[in-house]
Amino acid sequence: MKRAAQKIISLFLCVCMIFSASAVGFADEKAVEINTVSCKNDLANLDSDVPVVFVTGLEGEYYKGLSTKTEEDDVRIWGPQAGPIVEAVFKNLGGILWNLFTKDYDELASVLGGLVDPIFGDFVCDEKGIPNPDTGKKEVSDSELEDGNGYENCYRFVYDWRYDTVTIAAQLDEYIEYVMSLTGSDKVALVSMSMGTAVMMTYLHEYYYADENYSRRNHIDSAVFIAGAMNGVGCCEDPFSGNINIDTVSLMRFLSEIMKGNSGTEAIYYMLECLYEIGALDCLVEFADNLTQELLAHGFNEAMTDSIATIPGFYALMSAERYEETVEFIFNTPEKKAKYAEIIRKGDYYHDNVQANGANIIQSLLDDGINTAIIAEYGYSFMPLTSDNDRMTDGTIATDRESFGATCAQVDGTLGENYKQAKECDCGKNHVSVDNQIDASTCRFPDITWFGKYLKHTCADNYLADLVNLIVYSDRQITVWDYEEFPQFMINLDGEKLVPLTSENAGVILPYEETTVMGKFKSLFK
Repeated sequence: MKRAAQKIISLFLCVCMIFSASAVGFADEKAVEINTVSCKNDLANLDSDVPVVFVTGLEGEYYKGLSTKTEEDDVRIWGPQAGPIVEAVFKNLGGILWNLFTKDYDELASVLGGLVDPIFGDFVCDEKGIPNPDTGKKEVSDSELEDGNGYENCYRFVYDWRYDTVTIAAQLDEYIEYVMSLTGSDKVALVSMSMGTAVMMTYLHEYYYADENYSRRNHIDSAVFIAGAMNGVGCCEDPFSGNINIDTVSLMRFLSEIMKGNSGTEAIYYMLECLYEIGALDCLVEFADNLTQELLAHGFNEAMTDSIATIPGFYALMSAERYEETVEFIFNTPEKKAKYAEIIRKGDYYHDNVQANGANIIQSLLDDGINTAIIAEYGYSFMPLTSDNDRMTDGTIATDRESFGATCAQVDGTLGENYKQAKECDCGKNHVSVDNQIDASTCRFPDITWFGKYLKHTCADNYLADLVNLIVYSDRQITVWDYEEFPQFMINLDGEKLVPLTSENAGVILPYEETTVMGKFKSLFK
């Protein structure tokens, strides 16, 4: 009886502790009067006569055999398929195991590097960064391109993302001309997602920012950047530059996000959680991390040089900090730098001209009265292969990169109990989220930067369509302070829509170790 009473008291204290933690976490929220209104009337009265050109992300299937008239010989070469990968591994399994046993990392790197070609061989480019003309995406009809993503009057720009962004931007320019001719409009709204933001930023640099004499410079009606890759993508730039780190907590946190709640994988996850709790996974993960470092040190990057490293589009996904490292890591001899000089030149151009002027381009849009917005996503961790697996992300891109500089907590942490807003903004209002995970005051454009919590890297047409339509079609520049339905911080609770993030729906932020079954059990007796 005494033991049962102790458990009840422990449970009561645990509940009190949780509510106390919630109160502390939200205590610093400033009581600033914000005169928002409902968007319903404005949304119902929008004039959507301007067509939206939606620049898609890194998506789509690729085929070889497109030079023939029939589709009988068309073979899918991307996305990566399990069949060729499994086949390549099994063909070389004996050599892989033997080299692991003998710790011959030079030979192991060579064997594993040899797997790259059968997996990516038909997809890669030549030494100038040009894809095989017999490969690419299949053509889609105009009807398939129209009315996409939930936005009004929308036309999707689908492109071969293997090319450099300047080449793709020229194709986008032609597509915009086509849409304007088709619709009879003298303006277009530009909306982009993921890698599409790097393409759109390149387009804006080439045909708007850097060329005041461009004949259609004034045809841009609005510009929206969603989950942007234009400032770098950690899960791309880190492997390409050799900055890979594998750790147990990050691995388990990532697996919990993709396996829990899924009837097909949840039981497997809890088995792994048990192994994690007794420390059985640590040795395996440490071995994987050490093996990765050995392979990187013994020339595995050589396999990338003639394969996926020849795709210019990837270099637009590097940050300014990682791009130079990537060039030195991949093209690590004078001979390679000479052979692949054109690919390097294309990468240099993007980073020295487009990425370096990204904030200036957005400021120019605002100065010219062009409705502009940045929409970032957060609440998920990286695949645990990057240099910093604790960064706040949408599962693919770090939130600080998407938002042009938000201050972010670690993915399962907060900014701190006594955290204060880093910068006093001209608006005089609070830019710290009520979950104490994001400080938007450090964004380059805090008043036009929105955040969606628990939005995974996606086009999010079910979540963002109304907000994008308001941004695009309003007769003024809207901000995060204008509409009660679309404040600066929103949350996805039901998989269908975003609602304002509040202290009531934000939940309690806990480190991964406290979210496991054992962690919850231990908390009862603290």
